[in-house]
Amino acid sequence: MARKTVKIKLTGKEKQLAREQKRRNKLNSLKNEFEGGKITGFDQVFAIVSETSLAAELGISFYNFRKKVYDPGEFTVSEMMRFSALIGVSYPLIAAFILERMKDKKKG
Repeated sequence: MARKTVKIKLTGKEKQLAREQKRRNKLNSLKNEFEGGKITGFDQVFAIVSETSLAAELGISFYNFRKKVYDPGEFTVSEMMRFSALIGVSYPLIAAFILERMKDKKKG
């Protein structure tokens, strides 16, 4: 016997609130992972928040953001400060993360 599902229609405001809650949850997950020292690369960041979303949140075009991900030395201090403020971690934590990505790039 098939189950009958009831679909609840959300209003525009409810949809917006749901999107905002999902965004907060993702940013909070990033914060927890950074503070726990579990994030070791951008691939882990993008597993939580998409490149497109993060670029938009940081006010960087997707194309320029992608170039900076592949060459982390191109991130400006201002962009790193926005990144740290966005996820709620200290600037030195993000600066150290970017510095490590720069070292990784030199090795590879």
